[in-house]
Amino acid sequence: MTTTVGTLGKVLDSYLKTHLEGVDSAIRVNALGDYARGLGLEIRDKSMMAMARVVAPERVESCRQRMQRAVGRGRFDSSEIFGRLQSTVGELAASQVQALCVDDTGIAKQGSRSVGVARQYSGTLGKIGNCQVVTTLHGISNSNSFCLGGRLYLPEAWVNDPSRRNQAGVPEDASFLTKPQAALALIKDAIDHGFPKRPVLGDAAFGDSRDFRDGIVDLGLEFAVAISKKTMVWGPGVEPVIKPGHKLNRPPSQYIGANGETPIAVSDLAKELLDTNKFRKTTWRQGTKEPLNAQFARLRVRSAERCTKGLSPSAPMWLLMEINPQEKRPFKFYLSSLPETTPMKELVNLVKMRWRIEMDYRDMKQHLGLDQYEGRTRGGFHRHLAMVVLMQVFIALYKERFSPRSCETMELEPILPCLEASRPALVKQMSVL
Repeated sequence: MTTTVGTLGKVLDSYLKTHLEGVDSAIRVNALGDYARGLGLEIRDKSMMAMARVVAPERVESCRQRMQRAVGRGRFDSSEIFGRLQSTVGELAASQVQALCVDDTGIAKQGSRSVGVARQYSGTLGKIGNCQVVTTLHGISNSNSFCLGGRLYLPEAWVNDPSRRNQAGVPEDASFLTKPQAALALIKDAIDHGFPKRPVLGDAAFGDSRDFRDGIVDLGLEFAVAISKKTMVWGPGVEPVIKPGHKLNRPPSQYIGANGETPIAVSDLAKELLDTNKFRKTTWRQGTKEPLNAQFARLRVRSAERCTKGLSPSAPMWLLMEINPQEKRPFKFYLSSLPETTPMKELVNLVKMRWRIEMDYRDMKQHLGLDQYEGRTRGGFHRHLAMVVLMQVFIALYKERFSPRSCETMELEPILPCLEASRPALVKQMSVL
């Protein structure tokens, strides 16, 4: 693999070798290295031809063809790259990861042949549109974040259509997974690769799933997830029991409070607390310009989803409520399995940490070419995703050593890591990995 920029180039060469060596033939591994470097170029067009013109100006067409074969027809699975990255981040930067966070992002697409494309809701678009959706896992803190893996969401219409599935290289045995199920699989893979256990964060698309929350607990992890205002819970102090009249030797069909209480929506609980002036200002961290704070209240509750259909109540957990009267939707709600002794500030800081994910998505799309893959197959898309994540983690691992002053003294070659994504600019002298 060719050297790029001074000592940084040697570090990048070693990094790519560590994470790519042996995943495919030597020729394809070298092509993958060129592709990864190309994604880090400070150029807007991340097509293979545009990247080849800079990565290998003396052999543009052959470089493009090799990259296309390596990504489009490679014989490795993206999970192998993600596993190596998880081990690296766990070894080198575990102290920089305070939580695991799951989320999904949309990639606008025209047509109907690219794998997974459909008219579906995308938070990125803010509406239903023609797009692909990717579920991702990140290791985050308030100061750094690492993408640890991802999986393309495959709508049921795709899973149930043999012709489209065959054209896009989707295996015959592929099964439909909801986004919470896919996220749970990503978390399990990371834990199986030895990644340190951390609390799991997610928005309401994940937090509203009782199965997802229970799956997190089954993995031995804690969670602090957003939920929707209609989520039903058993209020503080309520002890749910099987409804009287239940027949012996049959599964429970319905739960009710020991004193006849019924579940209550979290929005109604919040209004009760607001009426009794129970919300208090909490500052969770220092922002760029001023301390970040808002009004919060919390209660110990049990979740009550499907309690009329025999689903047992959860263990006691925190219901955290936030109010901001200036917003269109003044209340925000979170459920957390963190211990009862957890300080309010710690709990609030954790649920607010999800802001890092939007920065990752911005960098992966605007600077590392996540949304510019030219192929249509499932395997090709996941290999492209793996190379994007590979470069995102490299930048996140070494950004603290980057210094704008280095640009003035280093002799640079054409291939640069993505300067904007690295925040700040170039690089201090770094030792070889």
